[in-house]
Amino acid sequence: MSAVNLVILGLLKKNPASAYELALHVEQSRIRKIIKIGSPTIYQNIKKMASRGYLSTTKVREGEMPEKTIYRLTESGEAYFLELMHKFSANPGRMFFPFNSFIKNLTLVDQETGLQMLRDLKLFFYETREDLNNDISAIDSPPFAVEVIMRQYQIMLKGMIEWVDEVIELYRERAERPGSLE
Repeated sequence: MSAVNLVILGLLKKNPASAYELALHVEQSRIRKIIKIGSPTIYQNIKKMASRGYLSTTKVREGEMPEKTIYRLTESGEAYFLELMHKFSANPGRMFFPFNSFIKNLTLVDQETGLQMLRDLKLFFYETREDLNNDISAIDSPPFAVEVIMRQYQIMLKGMIEWVDEVIELYRERAERPGSLE
């Protein structure tokens, strides 16, 4: 969960906020499309970080609205933020694609079904890329991080589409030779 913590800490480093305001910002700014993070996780992680001393809390009431808790980074929260920044810059983590379980078992279906499944996978990457391109064109002046992360996804999706084309070609070639798909 430290990636989620880093997002939360970064947002709070800019502006103290309530958990609701953070969740709303994540939803409205499209952060969820580029980093796997949801509202329940935000609430859970904020409480944990506050209990560990990374965040201080202040109760405020605005007009007739119910009281809300505003979170701010503490000195240890600032240190934790830097620790996570160093951690992810030095070791961004391994990439695992759940669809690789499908690839591993591809040879267990008949060839036509396998080819259709590969075409479906390629279509998924095309549609995802199209959605991403629509998101990019909807943002006039994206912040630096949004711009470079979206570019990262564009490059990755282009590569995945090319990769599926190679898999389809290799699958067809191997299917023509008995026993070579095993």
